[in-house]
Amino acid sequence: PYRIFTSRAEARLTLRHDNSDERLSPHGHRIGLLGDSDWERFNSRRDRLANLRNILDATRYKRSDVEYRTASEILGCDLGDSFTLSNLAQRQNVNADLIKQLLPNDLSVNSKNVEIESALADSLYRGYIDNQRNAAERVNHHDGLKVPDNFSFQIVNGLSHEMVERLERARPQNFGQVRKIAGLTPSALSTLLVHLTSTAKAA
Repeated sequence: PYRIFTSRAEARLTLRHDNSDERLSPHGHRIGLLGDSDWERFNSRRDRLANLRNILDATRYKRSDVEYRTASEILGCDLGDSFTLSNLAQRQNVNADLIKQLLPNDLSVNSKNVEIESALADSLYRGYIDNQRNAAERVNHHDGLKVPDNFSFQIVNGLSHEMVERLERARPQNFGQVRKIAGLTPSALSTLLVHLTSTAKAA
C-alpha cells in the first residue's frame, strides 16, 4: 500500500497525472487491455508530444523578434539576449496560452493546451529527472557490494527508524538484496550505498 503515495515511490518525479497514459498504455497494449484504435490514438498523442518537446527546445527568439517582446510584456520581465520556449518553462506564470502565442502558426492552431502543458512540465523537470535517473543507475550497478557480517544499520546517519527496522529484519548480505527489500525508499538506498562504499574503501 505504501506505493500509492508518490513520496514513497521510486522516480516519483515521473509520476504525473498528465503522463499516466505514456507510462501505462504500452503495458496495457502488451497484455491485451488496450485495443488497436486506442493504441493508435495513444501513439498519435505520443508523437505530437515528442514533436512539441523538440519545438520547445529548438524555437529561440532574440530581442529583435516580435515574439520576444510579446513574452517579455506578458511576463513583465527582461528575458535576456534570447530564450528558447523550453527556457520559459522555468519561469513562473508560463502556461499553454502564452506558449501558443509563441509557437509557429500551424502548431499553435493544432496543439491542444493539455499537451502543451505536459510538454512544459517535461521541460521544467527534465534536469531533476535526469539526475534521478542517473542516481538510480548508480544504485543499480552496486548489487555485488557486500554488507559486512553483523553490520548494524543503526550507525548509518540519515536512515529513519522505520528503514533501520526493515534492514535489521531482512539482514541482507549484499546491496542487491537490499534493493529487493519492500518499503525501502530511494533516499534510504542512496544513503546506505554511500555508507557501504565509503566503508569498503576504508577497509
